[in-house]
Amino acid sequence: MQIKGTKSGLLLHMHERPLAPIVSKLRERLSALPNFYRGGRAVLMLGSLSLEAADLSGITAILEEFGIIADGAVCDSDAVASAARTAGLRIVAASVAAAPRVRDDRTDPADVRKAWHEGGDDAARAAARRGNGAAKAPSGGTSSGVENCFYKGNLRSGQSLSAFGSIVIVGDVNAGAELIATGDIIVWGTLRGVAHAGAEGDNHAAVYALRLEPTQLRISRTIASSPAEGGSGHGSGMPEVARIIDGKITIAAASAARDKARSR
Repeated sequence: MQIKGTKSGLLLHMHERPLAPIVSKLRERLSALPNFYRGGRAVLMLGSLSLEAADLSGITAILEEFGIIADGAVCDSDAVASAARTAGLRIVAASVAAAPRVRDDRTDPADVRKAWHEGGDDAARAAARRGNGAAKAPSGGTSSGVENCFYKGNLRSGQSLSAFGSIVIVGDVNAGAELIATGDIIVWGTLRGVAHAGAEGDNHAAVYALRLEPTQLRISRTIASSPAEGGSGHGSGMPEVARIIDGKITIAAASAARDKARSR
């Protein structure tokens, strides 16, 4: 099984049979990042090998458990398409499954997503600003705010912190923890968890850390699964910054970014 993130959500490649082992793998993968895709959508790539509608129930149940909507299925045979329809899935073409949506709302709180569906962007922003103010210290779930967030301490696995603004953390972000910000993310420590900066589509957002070792980096709608995809900055022993350059996430020494800014 492969899980691929796209601008429209997740593509779950499930060509193997039987599906039972895939259910276990899916739960394991999603449990590592329990809130990261909450509110998102997933399309099942089911291939051509036969299956029963009941075989899909475990998959859709797990997606629902983690707040992910099963948004359709790509089927390579009539029999698989029939089973998918019986399971309540709509049939989509592979090109449609990967096409970007007008709005990527995977990181929005439920009330903000609901407001957007009912009233558009203005309503969503109004709902966000009716939130809890500045983000509070995480307690194992996700906390959302409308301003820049400062947090002192380490984030453990399973904790997440989000803000409608930038996040500054004095401490380490351990593997299995996650940060989501509409602005920049700055970690005065080691970043080993998941970081998503510019979550509302800000391509100029950046992620800074004394040691940048994330399990996944996202800036706006661009994803890098590991620092190795971003460039040569990782492992330099110096503070680092990740930003979008030429459509890709690039990691470099933070001093280089500072010097470039001073030269302008």
